[in-house]
Amino acid sequence: MSKATLSTKLEASRWEPKFPFDLVVAYEDSETRNRALHLYDHLAQQLLDDYDFQCSWWKFDHLADATLREQAADAAAEANMIILCLHARKDLLPVHKLWIESWLPRRDGRKSALVALIGNGEERRADADTMLTYLRRTARLTSMDFFDHAFDLKLPPRPAAVTVTPAAPPPRVSGSPAHDLLYHQMPTPRWGINE
Repeated sequence: MSKATLSTKLEASRWEPKFPFDLVVAYEDSETRNRALHLYDHLAQQLLDDYDFQCSWWKFDHLADATLREQAADAAAEANMIILCLHARKDLLPVHKLWIESWLPRRDGRKSALVALIGNGEERRADADTMLTYLRRTARLTSMDFFDHAFDLKLPPRPAAVTVTPAAPPPRVSGSPAHDLLYHQMPTPRWGINE
């Protein structure tokens, strides 16, 4: 075997480190968590080959505890992406704002994204205008990209584990890429530390 061939084989077999990708998900209840899991599973499937994908899950009720809120704020301050999965309402709850304002000044302006998934569908989206304005401004202050998507709280049914024929995709409600991400069928979710 020539020296050049051996060198090429050694180069190809060398382990390549992955880029870190830290994701923080904050949710309100089991319905919003399940919707966030759909997005998480899709992101993990897309990014796992190239990134060392780490995710922390935080239920907003638990962030009333100062210690947990500080841990969640530490994670959010360093995250590449923060996903907030919330019910549509006029404004954020105090626990939401308290947590956001604890990590907001610690963001360093590096490339990242804030994603707001708003439950209860498009018909309730107008109810969330104040909330979305606050989150959009938060993202702008920290130089984060901002994405939002309204969704129905009830998930489309998942195919059975031993289905012979594949399940049909859910009906396409809108043409947005976010809709495709959110309605992507995935395996049974894994549960986080807060559940």
